[in-house]
Amino acid sequence: MSTRDEDGVPTADESSNPEDAAERGSLTIANRVIERVAGYAATQVEGASAAPRRLLGINIGDARPDDEASVRARVDGQTATVEATIAVEWPRSIVDVAQRLRSRVRDDVLNLTGVQVAHVDVDVVSLPAPTSPSRRVQ
Repeated sequence: MSTRDEDGVPTADESSNPEDAAERGSLTIANRVIERVAGYAATQVEGASAAPRRLLGINIGDARPDDEASVRARVDGQTATVEATIAVEWPRSIVDVAQRLRSRVRDDVLNLTGVQVAHVDVDVVSLPAPTSPSRRVQ
């Protein structure tokens, strides 16, 4: 049984039965939702950025630090697998960046969606040199 607050909004009382969760309905989280969360999380790792676009295996343009990383995800119930394609800034440790990226993706996806990430594959396709300010002759 529920009661109503002073504004007439229903509130749960202590006699509510939380074990009837299955009767409330189901929640399905699409692959694309996991891809968006993981893509954003991947680019929040220092040294990682969205990889440059590729055409026929050739990089077109530069790494895109302000974009989401290219991510593919597959959700099966409450478990997901993720594949991220990124660029790692030169001269950072690829192994370290990949490890931190895996941890960040797992944490963010779990915290925001409740879906457990079982596996994160990281594909590093570019090592862009850090941009330095152009030199001026005085």
